Amino acid sequence: MHLIRKAQEEDIPGIVTIEELSFPIPWPDFLFRANLSNPGFIVYEEQKEIQGYAILGVFMDNAHLLSIAVHPAYRRHRVGSLLLEKCMHLAIYYGYKNMTLEVRENNLEGQEFYQAHGFEKKEIIMGYYLDDNAVRMQRKM
Repeated sequence: MHLIRKAQEEDIPGIVTIEELSFPIPWPDFLFRANLSNPGFIVYEEQKEIQGYAILGVFMDNAHLLSIAVHPAYRRHRVGSLLLEKCMHLAIYYGYKNMTLEVRENNLEGQEFYQAHGFEKKEIIMGYYLDDNAVRMQRKM
């Protein structure tokens, strides 16, 4: 049975592992620790194992998906969808009308994932990442 819950200090090593397996330029552990007080920092746990995480923040009066990642062994098992859906529910709960995110321009699979969840491409942000541009996407809540 799975559980989506708020991230805790003891989750950080597992989250960092997922981050390192998921991104070419991973966030350092101190950035995750800095978000522990954020109610939008959630993990997907099954049998006491962290399989994915998401961090929802605020950007320009919108709910903003700061980061989401799933351990490679659990991709294509709806973990990412369940985390994203939970973030959307949190955005609605906190009264946000829109949710935004950035995804790498060369990450077509990621863009398709977000489009399948109702997000639309809004703009290209040149040089957003050290090694790529970003596509800003948005969805109405």
